[in-house]
Amino acid sequence: MSDLTLSSVKLCYAGLADPVLDISKLRLDAGSHIAITGASGSGKSSLVNIISGLERASDGKVLWDDVDLCTLSETARERWRAANIGLVLQDFYLFSGLSALENVLLPVRLGRVRFRVEHRKRAEHLLKRVGLARADQPVQTMSRGEMQRVAVARALVTKPKILIADEPTASLDEASGLAVGDLLIELAREEAATLLVVSHDAQLVSRMERRIRLSRGKITETATPEYAA
Repeated sequence: MSDLTLSSVKLCYAGLADPVLDISKLRLDAGSHIAITGASGSGKSSLVNIISGLERASDGKVLWDDVDLCTLSETARERWRAANIGLVLQDFYLFSGLSALENVLLPVRLGRVRFRVEHRKRAEHLLKRVGLARADQPVQTMSRGEMQRVAVARALVTKPKILIADEPTASLDEASGLAVGDLLIELAREEAATLLVVSHDAQLVSRMERRIRLSRGKITETATPEYAA
């Protein structure tokens, strides 16, 4: 497990007068469940990008324990991300024509690890854990709620230390959204993973242990929701 510490972090783009992200200090404890909220354009995606290594901050330090992502090359960040981060996105990014099991196994097959029987067993276990009985079912025949369950299983197949979910319930109906929220929280606890959720879903946000609100690239609030799960 890894603690996250941000110090004097700025993310700047050419042609913009102000940084799109400007965070003087932020610490997230390993294993915690965090909600990141804010209006469109507030810096949520930028924050996710720098803490997951998708982008490198212009200034400052982004430390996961003793690893500073700001000092790593793009290739090194990719390797670190593959080993440590599981991503669940709003649009699933599943491959049509492949089964649920084949989609879950993609991070393993595309990674720099030798495929083993244990990987398949873990993928099958995760699919059962998220409530999908048919591992061989083509994903294009699934409902959106079922597709997001596949995406959750895929994010966890490599046993990441950090699970990041970006608007995981935004494209789902209420019942499916509640079910996916339950799975994210339960599985993060079972896997002892840090859970970071970017969401406008008030019900999901209220179940996190801590809420961080962004506005114009700066943290304007950090609080414990009243009804954390």
